[in-house]
Amino acid sequence: MIDWKEQWELHAPTFKEGYAHVKLKGNLSFRMKPGPGFGDLSHPTTRLMLEMLPDKIEGTVIDVGCGSGVLSLAAKLLGANEVIGIDIDEGAIRHAKENAELNGLDCYFGKKLPSLPQNPLILMNMISSEQKIAWSSLPEFKSYRLIVSGYPLNEKEPHFNGALIQKGVLEGWKGFLFEKISS
Repeated sequence: MIDWKEQWELHAPTFKEGYAHVKLKGNLSFRMKPGPGFGDLSHPTTRLMLEMLPDKIEGTVIDVGCGSGVLSLAAKLLGANEVIGIDIDEGAIRHAKENAELNGLDCYFGKKLPSLPQNPLILMNMISSEQKIAWSSLPEFKSYRLIVSGYPLNEKEPHFNGALIQKGVLEGWKGFLFEKISS
């Protein structure tokens, strides 16, 4: 059996007093319990995704492969009206729910989208081969904003049905912001 507290203590750079502490832009912050969900801030792609989030979020956010819920919770604190975290791993879903409860944040976590939101901000922090599978399993959105990371520097840029708005790089990994506006 994995001792998640021990693992997070060893690897999460902001781990202290039993929690990973996440600081966002401004004075916003939250805590996360150790657990099986990816996203303890030890990997540069998670930190890059947090950096690429807008300062203020409106509307709905869909966090695909939500893991620990770190991006979902950040989106909620940055103002998202509705946050939907989806993952294929039941342990990660439970972990994300625990982290939302710990911080008093109202987010939905499950295996599928409970509804089809209009013009969501979609977050995907996973390697590109997993992104292709995850993206193909989502419904087609007429318009969206999409922030992705999980691309090593030597990998070519991804192509999504939308305009590339922003690129980011952190510690050997790339992230991208795309936007598709319905015509």
